[in-house]
Amino acid sequence: MGKDDRDSGININISRRLMLGGMACAATAPLLGNVARAATSTGDELTWLPATRLRDMIAKKEVSALEVTNHFLARIERLNPLLHAFVHVDPDGARRAAREADKAVANGKPLGPLHGVPMGIKDQIWAKGLPSTCGSQVFANFRPSFDGTIVERLRAAGAIIVGTTNMPEFAAWPRSKSYVAGEAVNSWDTSRIPGASSGGSGAAVAAGMVPVAIGTDGGGSTRIPASLCGLVGVLPTFGRVPGYGGFHCGLRGSAGPMARSVRDAAVVLQIISGPDPRMSRAIQTPAPDGLTGLETGVRGMRVAWSPDFGRLKPDPAVLASAQLAAHALAGAGADVTMSTALISHPWGNGDLLADLQRAVGQGGFEMDPVGDVPDTSMMEKWLIESSVTGIPCFELPPIKKFLAEHSGLLSPPQRLMSKFPPNLNGLPSDKELHGQLDPIFAKHDVICSPTMLTVAPSVPSGWAIPYDNMYMGTDFTFIANTMGYPAVTVPCGLVRGLPVGLQILGQWGSEATVLRVARAVEAALPQLGSPPIA
Repeated sequence: MGKDDRDSGININISRRLMLGGMACAATAPLLGNVARAATSTGDELTWLPATRLRDMIAKKEVSALEVTNHFLARIERLNPLLHAFVHVDPDGARRAAREADKAVANGKPLGPLHGVPMGIKDQIWAKGLPSTCGSQVFANFRPSFDGTIVERLRAAGAIIVGTTNMPEFAAWPRSKSYVAGEAVNSWDTSRIPGASSGGSGAAVAAGMVPVAIGTDGGGSTRIPASLCGLVGVLPTFGRVPGYGGFHCGLRGSAGPMARSVRDAAVVLQIISGPDPRMSRAIQTPAPDGLTGLETGVRGMRVAWSPDFGRLKPDPAVLASAQLAAHALAGAGADVTMSTALISHPWGNGDLLADLQRAVGQGGFEMDPVGDVPDTSMMEKWLIESSVTGIPCFELPPIKKFLAEHSGLLSPPQRLMSKFPPNLNGLPSDKELHGQLDPIFAKHDVICSPTMLTVAPSVPSGWAIPYDNMYMGTDFTFIANTMGYPAVTVPCGLVRGLPVGLQILGQWGSEATVLRVARAVEAALPQLGSPPIA
């Protein structure tokens, strides 16, 4: 029987015996050697506190918003030269906002759920007056004239935007490297990548430079760095988080939170979700409550455990760590069932990027930027049109023409990709993908899998791709974007001292469910602690 013909679920009745067996299997690899170690005790108690705890301390006047902001600005100043997590930091603006937050506390005004909490936003999300480059030198001088919807909602909730985080140009390369800000690296091992394209946000939160940050995810770009950096990363249902006011880089991408706890991620997601009449692609009904049921557990929930999507070969130690998390869900009362069903990658067999692979192999990949940074102030209306229509900004005719005129400033990957358009023949259709997923979801609430095939790869030379295949790390993640479904990655252990994540994929509109499962995993497993760099 071929993989295509297998049943979507085979009950494996994960009992106490199998749970212990899984633990024994996991013990054969260096999975949990450092997992249980506590956060580094350096006297700076604020660094590793949850965002929600910081907010409550500020509200109770146990600490001021200015003290909290200064604390994290100092960490950014110390660590950013090594990690390159931030592109632009706004200390003056952050301190002004912190003083206003303290005035609100002193005057007894109503306080939002993130009151006084510092945050980073990915460099493609607009904050009024802050540089927003989308990782491109072409937009090095661009400063939006207004807050995008996400920043508008964060500020209304009391958050303090301290700066923008690193990303590859147009979010379109598997390394968070650009001519704008250099290359972000992983705080667990600075010789490793943090993932992309929200690698700056991942590196920043993992290193305790901010408690929470916003990433965007067009194929895994929030979940991949969250997994590689030991964080919770959320992809909402497509349309749940409106992206008005920002660089739109993918067909079904969405912004989402990156945090060190599921609750912090759920709070941020609740804030940034909801209707926006300016965007037809936004879900124009109120977002469901993802917080009330967060602690209710998973007893009776139906979980499909897919170790390989019927086609992949994860690192055995990574697989063992993720499987341990699935066992933990069974131990918490979930009905966990093994799935051997095929779940295809939306890029088919990898031919989509074959031309680019050949171009990289032919050399000529080290190209220095040429030209002067242009005036981009006139581009705002076209970028807004891109975010409203859903056309990726680099495909909108006026912007495409503008980029062609200044192609000498583009990074080598972007210059090459413009010369080698991808081969779109033979890709699986949405109907085929529904045919694979629908039978699984007919019997299960969520599908769990490893988030990644491997731990964080080493930083390669030049602009080379850090993965062994052309799926660029999206092997498990891209399906959620293609279908518009929500997914969460949650830390589930360490392998060779590097974080591993479990992905939880839900049906359309089921953010509350995937967060609830993620919280159960978080509660069942030892915490990772803080990375060595911190």
